[in-house]
Amino acid sequence: MGVRDRVARFAGARPRPFVVAAADGTGARLAAEAEFRSRGWRAAASPTETGFLVVCGTPGPVLAGAIGTVWDGMPGARARVDLRTSGEVRLVDAGLSPGHATADGTERTAGDVPMAGRADDRDGLRLDVLHVPLGPVLAWWPAGLRLDLVLQGDIVQHAEAVVVDTAAESFWDGPWPRGTAPGGIERRRAAARLDSLARFLRVAGWDGAAGRAAVLRDETLAGAPGDALGARFAPFARRVGRSRTLRWMTRGLGVLRPGTAARYGMDGPRALRAGDVKDRVDGWLLETGRALERLADGARGAGGEPWSRTGRGTAAVIPALVEGGDVAAARLVVASLDPDPAGG
Repeated sequence: MGVRDRVARFAGARPRPFVVAAADGTGARLAAEAEFRSRGWRAAASPTETGFLVVCGTPGPVLAGAIGTVWDGMPGARARVDLRTSGEVRLVDAGLSPGHATADGTERTAGDVPMAGRADDRDGLRLDVLHVPLGPVLAWWPAGLRLDLVLQGDIVQHAEAVVVDTAAESFWDGPWPRGTAPGGIERRRAAARLDSLARFLRVAGWDGAAGRAAVLRDETLAGAPGDALGARFAPFARRVGRSRTLRWMTRGLGVLRPGTAARYGMDGPRALRAGDVKDRVDGWLLETGRALERLADGARGAGGEPWSRTGRGTAAVIPALVEGGDVAAARLVVASLDPDPAGG
C-alpha cells in the first residue's frame, strides 16, 4: 500500500501535517508534499499547531531523538506517519514517556526550560544570555542541521552549525527513483532550485509564491516539457525577482563575500554568487530559468555545465553570516543557503 492509500486510511478531515525530513528523505518529502497539496492540506509551521507528524526518510539516532522530543510534546490526539524512501507508510501508536532524549542525547522532562545567564551587550548593558537551538526539527529547515545560538535579547551573539544527520548520496545527485522523469543535469538543476525557492519563500512568509514554486518543481520532476515549464516559470520569476517587500526584508542580510567562501572551503553553486540573501535568491531564479531554456532546447546534460546540488563548506559558513543579526534574519540566511547534508 503506497503513500496515497495509507494516508487516506488515517485522514478523516483536513489535518495540518508537520513534516520532518532526514538527510535521505528528500524523495519521500517531495512525494508527501505533492500528495498533501493534492488533498488541499496546508503544512503546519510548528508541531504545536497539529497532532499530525510526518517523518520522511530514515533518521539517524540524534535526529531520531530530536523527533521523539517533538512527538512527545505534540497535542493529542496524535498520529505519526513514517515515509521511508520506498514510499511505505507506518502508523505509530501515540505513547507518552516520562522522559525523552533531546537532540544532544541527554534526558529532559517536559518541564525543563533552558536557563538564562547574563552578559554585557554591545552597549554595555547587562542582558540575559540564552542558548537556543534552531533545528534539527523545524518547518522548512535543511534536513539534519542544528544551529546552536547564543542570544542576548533577539540578537545572535554566537552561532555554531552542527550536522546531526547525513546520507551517503543526495537525492538530487543520485539515481532518480521510479516515477520521476529523466532529463539529465538541467532537469535536476531546475527542480532542485525550485525546491530551494519554495522552502525559502515559506520561511519568508510568502505562501502563495512558495506554493507556485512547489508546483513548478513537481511538474519538472514529472517530466513536463521545458518550453511549457519556462513559459510558466517566467512570470513567477519576474514577480519574485521584482518584489520590493522581499528586497526590503533581505537587504544586507547574510552577505557572502568571495573571501569568506574561500576561507570555509565553500564550493559548488552557492560559492559562485557573492552578495546577500536576495542576491542568492536572484541567482536561483536565473539558474532555474537558464536550466529550463536548455531543457527546452533538448540538452540532457552534455550541453549544460557540470552541476551538483551538494557543496562543501555550506553549513560551516552559516555562523559567520548570522552572528550580529536577529533570529528571524538567521532563518532567512539559512534558507537562502539551503545546505544539503547528503553526499557532501
